[in-house]
Amino acid sequence: MQTNEKELRAISLTLEAGEHIRSCIGCTYDLQQSSQKISHHGMLAVTSQRIIFYSCTMGTPWVKFINYHHISLAKLDKDLSDSRGNITLINQGVNEVFTHLPSEECIEGFVAVLEQEAGISCEN
Repeated sequence: MQTNEKELRAISLTLEAGEHIRSCIGCTYDLQQSSQKISHHGMLAVTSQRIIFYSCTMGTPWVKFINYHHISLAKLDKDLSDSRGNITLINQGVNEVFTHLPSEECIEGFVAVLEQEAGISCEN
């Protein structure tokens, strides 16, 4: 699995005592602000306690935390044209969509760890 050392180090700095990174993938998160969408390219990590997305776009770090107990549904949508897709998490009723995923092999491993840590099953 390829990782960006800077992003992985930044995520590690946000971990709470006893929390550990279990899996991570590079991806994109589109943040809707007012009428514009801002794409954040970064790293999505499954930890022993929550999901963390970290991005540093144009020198500005941005972190999103999603607690497992706030996730009501996880869905993996595959794009058959290039074997990529997106992961959608329903977080307190809001769709959190992570796109531009790596290879299918990396995604399957990541989803397996997510299911185990969060105690949920990911729909296909």
